[in-house]
Amino acid sequence: MSNLRSTLQRALLLANQTSHGQKATMCNIAVPPKSRPTPDASKFENNIVTSPFNDCKLHDMSMVQMLFESASRWPTKIATECGVTGRKYSYEMMRQLIRRFGSALTRMGFQKGEVFAIISPNIPEFPIALYGASGAGMPVSLVNPTYTAEEMARQLSINGATALFGVAPMAATLKEVARLCPTIRRIILLGPPQEGIVSFQEMAQDSGDLFNENLDVNVKEDIFLLPHSSGTSGLPKSVMLTHFNMSSNVMQFLEPGGTNHQLATSEYQDTYVCLLPFFHTYGITILMNTGFETGAKLVTLPQFEIQSFFKTIDDHKPTALHIVPPLASLLAQYPALKTDSFSRLHTVFCGAAPLSVQTTVNLLERLNVPNLSLQEGYGLSETSPGILMSPLGNAKLGSCGSPISRSKAKIIDHEVGDDALAPYQQGELYVAGPQVMKGYYNNPEATKEMISEDGWLRTGDVAYYDEEGHFYIVDRLKELIKVKGFQVAPAELEDILTSHPAVAEAAVIGIPDEQAGELPRAYVVKKAGMDSVSEAEVAAYVNSKVSAHKQIKGGIQFCMAIPKNNMGKILRRELRSQFANAK
Repeated sequence: MSNLRSTLQRALLLANQTSHGQKATMCNIAVPPKSRPTPDASKFENNIVTSPFNDCKLHDMSMVQMLFESASRWPTKIATECGVTGRKYSYEMMRQLIRRFGSALTRMGFQKGEVFAIISPNIPEFPIALYGASGAGMPVSLVNPTYTAEEMARQLSINGATALFGVAPMAATLKEVARLCPTIRRIILLGPPQEGIVSFQEMAQDSGDLFNENLDVNVKEDIFLLPHSSGTSGLPKSVMLTHFNMSSNVMQFLEPGGTNHQLATSEYQDTYVCLLPFFHTYGITILMNTGFETGAKLVTLPQFEIQSFFKTIDDHKPTALHIVPPLASLLAQYPALKTDSFSRLHTVFCGAAPLSVQTTVNLLERLNVPNLSLQEGYGLSETSPGILMSPLGNAKLGSCGSPISRSKAKIIDHEVGDDALAPYQQGELYVAGPQVMKGYYNNPEATKEMISEDGWLRTGDVAYYDEEGHFYIVDRLKELIKVKGFQVAPAELEDILTSHPAVAEAAVIGIPDEQAGELPRAYVVKKAGMDSVSEAEVAAYVNSKVSAHKQIKGGIQFCMAIPKNNMGKILRRELRSQFANAK
């Protein structure tokens, strides 16, 4: 561990020394700007970066058939367990309940192609409802359970859901959703019977005789999942992910050399603590579907609560942690963390937002686990979600990795032309592979804007890649700040801000300016005990490290918290609204 510590500290030192405000990524660490090698143009044909991994096996089975095959290999292993109550299901018990749930839906009169909605926190019954509905031929729409009834109804009105599943404490909210969304015919709740509501427990008593394991499924056309996404612009949309999209992404992640996931045996079983929400494709694919394919035990947590999160880790000693940057910071800083609870840990996987070099250093040092792999990945709902991942043994701090098996990526700057750019040139990231969505539900125009005729999907993210084909996300295309025609990436300034010893978190937006067009403005959360630091001190620190057009001339405002979504991404629109309302 001492060698790892010294390596990380050298990396951090070099990252802090990057000049001209360049984003502190491992690219700048390993290859500082003045000593970058001349890119080998022949290495990437037409500047398209292909996967360094072997081609994974692709399935022609439905997702339900894949799960049932796994259940037959590990029937007595625990598949899901509630980290709070201890309620659990073995793989065989889960398979039986999926059959019964799907059969009950068919008995109620639901038909193949009708949309089934899940509005639920992470519970052991979530996959039973998901796979049961899919087994009945129903695409499943995933909805954030923390939404208001109006937000839920707006989402479900897009795809015309006819049934929804949730938990008893949400009964009043889900009834209001059904009132606002008249296509919904049935509400199903985990809990005791209620008037006008179907009980999950009653459905679990179904004989299962109407469940058809050989249901006719066109895996490349029939929809398994309908997550919600804003895409690169416009209003939220339902993403059509087919059985083939989802099964391909599972197999891509499990291709040897990609991850450390291990198949269950009579003596071993991977254990995941599932805090990241199942209503997000990160939770569905990387935790649930990948976990089931390897026979893992999924320990679910219905909400984030610090004590229950760490108690679950202490009780179950996970073998892999799936996190987002805010969780990485918590793990690195939590004073009561028990390192013995991570004795079985072989992998930490972080996605959803870039992980800073400083947080990476702090996390690895705090966990102090020999031979621990820390991998970053990149994806979006439209790619099921995975598309880039850092290879085992060849990860670079600050990089989200290379294209996973059977995937490819390129960088385009449409202001220059439509040709793919060479290494170290910034532009919009485009990706392709079998995991790319079928399209947006009932929205061919938005689909056409997102996917080219030859299958390339535009991500809306600004990125570049290095001479080894590792990609680095600079920022969201639509979040870029334009100062006198120059582009300024908020994430770059945020990295510098959070390297200040008094700054815990930061977010940067562009505010209107008559002369410059826009100016960067920072919102900063101070660390505990750092109340004396002033706006001027923080501004001087940042401005000393960047060129003139990147300096924070729009001001610094201290605040108690940075608004973020469930996956840890900064909600810049809220900050822009706050600024506009304060004027």
